[in-house]
Amino acid sequence: MMLTRKIVFFSILVFLALVSAKEESDADKKCDQKDGSCKKITKSTEVCDEDGDEPCFFDDLEEDEKEESSTPVILRAGDLKSRVDIDDEYPLYEKLTRLQNAKVGEVIEKKVDGKKYKLHTRSLKPLLFEIPNAISEDEIMHIKEKAVFSTEGLFESIARGGLTPEDSFKPSNKKGRGLGPAAMFENWDLNGDKIIDMNEVKLFCKGYNFLYFDEDDVLKMFKKLEISEFDDGKITEKEFETLDTMGIENYSNVVMREHPKHRQRTSEQIWLPMAEEYDAVLGRLRDRFGKIFEIPKRILHGSEHMQIVRYTPGGHYHAHHDTETHKATSKPCCHHTNTATIKQHAQCRLCRFMTIMFYLEKPEEGGETAFPAADNVTYSEPEFRRHGYDGYNLNEHCHDANLVVKPQKGTAVAWYNHHVDPSTGWMGDIDEWSLHGGCQVRKGEKWIANLWLTAPYSKDADKMSMYSAEFLRMMQERGEF
Repeated sequence: MMLTRKIVFFSILVFLALVSAKEESDADKKCDQKDGSCKKITKSTEVCDEDGDEPCFFDDLEEDEKEESSTPVILRAGDLKSRVDIDDEYPLYEKLTRLQNAKVGEVIEKKVDGKKYKLHTRSLKPLLFEIPNAISEDEIMHIKEKAVFSTEGLFESIARGGLTPEDSFKPSNKKGRGLGPAAMFENWDLNGDKIIDMNEVKLFCKGYNFLYFDEDDVLKMFKKLEISEFDDGKITEKEFETLDTMGIENYSNVVMREHPKHRQRTSEQIWLPMAEEYDAVLGRLRDRFGKIFEIPKRILHGSEHMQIVRYTPGGHYHAHHDTETHKATSKPCCHHTNTATIKQHAQCRLCRFMTIMFYLEKPEEGGETAFPAADNVTYSEPEFRRHGYDGYNLNEHCHDANLVVKPQKGTAVAWYNHHVDPSTGWMGDIDEWSLHGGCQVRKGEKWIANLWLTAPYSKDADKMSMYSAEFLRMMQERGEF
């Protein structure tokens, strides 16, 4: 068996050498493997960009190779098949499937590795299960310790996917008449009495910038901008002529991007590799849920690292989809590219077939997971975001969602972001009803772990995931074959 494994590894390494863009010295492509944290050491000591929703890879591209970084990976899945099938205990699943159920409330029992798990069906659109006792106390403690005591520890999260465009907004200190809706008096004077009062300021901020300001927020804005027209609690039509609406527009744009209360996401995170050679605990956890949901091992082991997230009071993540496949079908899946591509803007798309989220710590108050569109008859983005109402803002509209799941330590929530294409057995259309987010933590801390199972469309079914290629390179560098 050992001889066979060595032959398989040798064959794979020969293949990888043939497709490499150029040879690097061993010193140039060593990775920091002390704690399994995802960090690449190069001649320029540049490290991977870990602040978005897509983790980095142990990518060995140098600066002069980045112009080729958008080229999809050409390694083929067949070249990895022997490696991932070494574990004979993992069932053979050839293609993607979805668990079948009849109705909301039905419980599916799955026995894996000698233990029974109960999957409680909470919705059909998306097909979503709540799984009590999904992760043990020892596993939770291991994950949290690994996250906290890794080389860098947790860092600030940014809501950024593969298709997120580069933000062209540049803060400005210019004053004067604005260029947008703020420059028009009638957009503020909602009751037509020729006076703008506190309530109308708050309504303007909500209606045009989706900023839910309270009175303190409004007064802080005017103080920061040195606006005196509101000193008496109102702005007349005459005073509006000198109002620094350009400053208000700039201030609003900064707040919605940077303020912990108002921005899309406020949390801390870290990525942990899950291969058994990195971490046996995480490797077994991943395999356990691969068996529960009947995921092909090649797909399971080619998925992203585990994302560990901590939310402190005020922490939240407004409604979003975990996958981006429907937005730019001409772009490659991010897991078929590399770190340099992902660090750019709008060069690849997140292709996440399924999300499995584990609650590692329950907050004292808040922190629910909300699914605004769950089991809705129809789905339309304008339904959730229209003038004066932002259903994506879960700080304000958490309990307006059709389904709200309260966090319970040790419980997992799992849902499909995609259907399966019945003609190919690979990724099908996005399930747009999978829109979800994390409601504001009001007291205590919430910890979660995200296991995102990436998968290909049929035309890319033979492409190797970068996570698999990364693993093989790591094994080569460690000499463990």
